[in-house]
Amino acid sequence: MEVMGMETGSVNDLKTFVEVKSFGDILPKNGTNIRSPYEHQKKAMEALDKINKEESYSTLVVLPTGGGKTYTASMWLLKNAIDKKKKILWIAHRQMLLDQAAESFQKFAYTEVVPHISSFRFRIVSGASSHDRTIDIKADDNLLIISKDSIGRNIDRLDKWLEGEKELYLVVDEAHHSTAKTYRKVINYVKDKVPNLKLIGLTATPFRTAEEEQGLLGKIYSDGVSNGQVARGDIGITYQIGLKELINRQILSKPIFESYFTEENYGDSLGLESWERIQYLDNLPEGIASQMAESAARNKLIVETYKEKQDEYGQTIVFAVNVIHAIQLSALFNKAGIKSDFVVSDIRDGVTGVTVSREDNERKLEAYRNGELQVLVNVNILTEGVDLPKTKTVFLARPTVSSILMTQMVGRALRGTAAGGTSSAYIVSFIDHWNEHIAWVNPESLFAGDNEFQDSDDSERIKRDIQLIAISKIEEFARILDNSVDTIDLERVAFEKRIPIGMYAFNYLEENGMDHSYQVMVYDSTQEAYKNLMES
Repeated sequence: MEVMGMETGSVNDLKTFVEVKSFGDILPKNGTNIRSPYEHQKKAMEALDKINKEESYSTLVVLPTGGGKTYTASMWLLKNAIDKKKKILWIAHRQMLLDQAAESFQKFAYTEVVPHISSFRFRIVSGASSHDRTIDIKADDNLLIISKDSIGRNIDRLDKWLEGEKELYLVVDEAHHSTAKTYRKVINYVKDKVPNLKLIGLTATPFRTAEEEQGLLGKIYSDGVSNGQVARGDIGITYQIGLKELINRQILSKPIFESYFTEENYGDSLGLESWERIQYLDNLPEGIASQMAESAARNKLIVETYKEKQDEYGQTIVFAVNVIHAIQLSALFNKAGIKSDFVVSDIRDGVTGVTVSREDNERKLEAYRNGELQVLVNVNILTEGVDLPKTKTVFLARPTVSSILMTQMVGRALRGTAAGGTSSAYIVSFIDHWNEHIAWVNPESLFAGDNEFQDSDDSERIKRDIQLIAISKIEEFARILDNSVDTIDLERVAFEKRIPIGMYAFNYLEENGMDHSYQVMVYDSTQEAYKNLMES
């Protein structure tokens, strides 16, 4: 069945509507695609053409947020996989990302791109009520777009779909999550079933590419294109372009940074446990999050800041501390005469029984796209995969220690004029007092150095590492001074052996899509064991 409708429009004001269903037969449209790829997207496709000559590979395509990674990948796959009747398995960890991928394949399926087929079948599989289940997978599905949790729990449901396939394209959206156990399980399972697996990871977030720092991600994506040649076992990137280059080309907008001090102090009541939750997990303790959400003065500052400059700020996305904060801020914006709404993950009101569903969120997003809302408040849900090109400003009403999260939040406002967005973008931070206890990410630091978003510059990373090690030693000495704890065995170890030689860092991805970061102290006595663990 045909599952799409199209309206005509200019390249800079492309108006499209696609009704994304759970499955269907896509009939390629006649005529010419009115959207032409930008130069960097053409270069990415050319680089993929080069590595695609290999029988199998595992590689990354790195485009900054707003650089069109889903469009680039879907256009290339329509031509190189769908048109050649090769199957595609597309995996992501959020429902919005699944729908966005399906929409892109449907929207750009023109006969000029897929001239050798009359139709192809897609299927979206997840736990969402609007999507199919793994039991619905059919052997003749050409494009399977599936949540990592759904397939992770029922991986054998792929067997009939994979049976007899000699070549397969496996795409991991937001590939910086690939190190999660479920992703690795799926990748390895498919690799064992298909002789020639072509693994492509899409991400807006570059990782440090020094050989010793690649870790698990570098092991998953080990092939790339370097100096025009395919490189095996190297940096694992086929194509990468920097943020600043896309700003210069007006594909992304120029960021303008503003900071407002709330005069709120949260550092004094911060204990060690709370500090660790923030530093290691980027997770504000519930008590502190509640303080921030319920601060009338802080919330007033956020609303008044927008009200005073609403003509300059234009359409704005606000990143709130938690769900309560999002709801409260949206109410305050509306009270101030500013049309606002909130989008959050599925929640149910314990008193009224009313549920904020995925469909409610989509309705609000569409109202924002249509200009019916000036402000959209959310809690992390708009960090990945949602296309809101007219956003001119982001309000950072929540702090983060994660450069990845900050990159994604800032990226929401970076769509430039050449891409139907704005020439400039306001990145507005609301800064609280933490008595320098926390190494919060400064959004301006993402633009420091070369053309890439920075995971965090080495000096800051080293400073934080030393700080962590110092705290570890303070805790140890406290135990020695505490007569109630037997530390005889510890004191027998030479002092230099008690000093950590470094840390292993890793991410943990929950089923709800929350990405947590961890660091583990490594000592001389445990170095070999951790090394063996990482290599296994």
